[in-house]
Amino acid sequence: MVSTEQIIDRYCIPISMSAFVLTIPEAMDKGILESSSLLLPGNIEGIEFEALLPLGITVEYIEKREFTELIAVRELLQNALDETEQLFGKPLATINQDSNGMWIEDNGRGILIDAFRIGGGSKEPWMRGFFGEGLKIAASYLIHKGYPVLFFSSDKVYELIELPKNSTNAGIFLLIGKNNRTIQGTKILISGFKQEIKETQKIVRFWNEELKGRKIAEETFSSEQSTKEMPSAIFDYPNELYIRNMYVGPMSEVAKRESLLSYDLWWFRMDVSRKLMTQSIPLMFIEIAKVLERSESCRKIFVEKLVESKMLKITDLHGKHFIEFNPVFATVEGHLFVYACPKGMIDMFVTVLGLEKEKERIVRVHSEKEAEKAIEQGWVPINFHYELTKEMNIIPEFSEKSKK
Repeated sequence: MVSTEQIIDRYCIPISMSAFVLTIPEAMDKGILESSSLLLPGNIEGIEFEALLPLGITVEYIEKREFTELIAVRELLQNALDETEQLFGKPLATINQDSNGMWIEDNGRGILIDAFRIGGGSKEPWMRGFFGEGLKIAASYLIHKGYPVLFFSSDKVYELIELPKNSTNAGIFLLIGKNNRTIQGTKILISGFKQEIKETQKIVRFWNEELKGRKIAEETFSSEQSTKEMPSAIFDYPNELYIRNMYVGPMSEVAKRESLLSYDLWWFRMDVSRKLMTQSIPLMFIEIAKVLERSESCRKIFVEKLVESKMLKITDLHGKHFIEFNPVFATVEGHLFVYACPKGMIDMFVTVLGLEKEKERIVRVHSEKEAEKAIEQGWVPINFHYELTKEMNIIPEFSEKSKK
């Protein structure tokens, strides 16, 4: 019979986890494990489990995290994308489905048992799976929902299981075993789980067929968290939000605001819950503004959307131009101006409205009555909501101009 010491050595189990390792016979003698827990899902063969390891994750903790199947698959997939991008400079993971369920595969260095340690992980700030515990929680969520999850790497296999089964006091354990086949990289099987191809493609931005040919900007820049430059993008396609290439959901649901365009923002970080929180929404607008500041062509399309939606328009006032900017705060494109006015945006207002020749005569007013006075003096008035960012004040005030 294989000893605990042999298992620790064979599977490179770190010291912090080694004290909790039980051989399969020991786990069964203690009544922790039943033979039924060793049964493999589907038609998987050639595996022999040798040890059991508690992970310190409770079912109660999983339920509090409020994961969904989308979030769980996304968490597993983004780890594969991070691994391959770190090694090869581009994300190369794949998703396949067969009679056993869904497979997430990459050709990276292979998963080590340390990846299952709570508090473990060495994620860099630029990575998609920044928090470093998504893999454990995602797999735990899926098995709690009835989908066994197996990890294959080299000649080893790991399976998360819930013990005692069907118990409110259950915890998550890791079965550790050997495989009669050698796997290059890592293959994850979510047994019995399947998605529509369209749903699967949507999880990763560059897999989404609906966004292909719709990109109007992709700007690469670093952040305060990391010197590594990574891309953020904007698409001429409505109402989708991606963070670090991974699908968050329809903007109208996850950010509670409809959007006229779609966004993939690299340096915006979601809460540890993997959701958008109210307090972090202002940071999302700031990241959008960073892309707009770097792309003149994107600013043009952005302003054209404002005009099409009638948020920005020219009104005839006594036969003269009166610019009105009434952003709809229920839209991302309108709400942006509460938090940021990207550099060059006011100039683009002028260009799209066809007022370049009158640019130097545009002034801010606060009412239609004041607009009439401005027109009488030869100015082109613009009026907008008082809640907009102070950066909009680059437009000179009529009251100041009228004194000169």
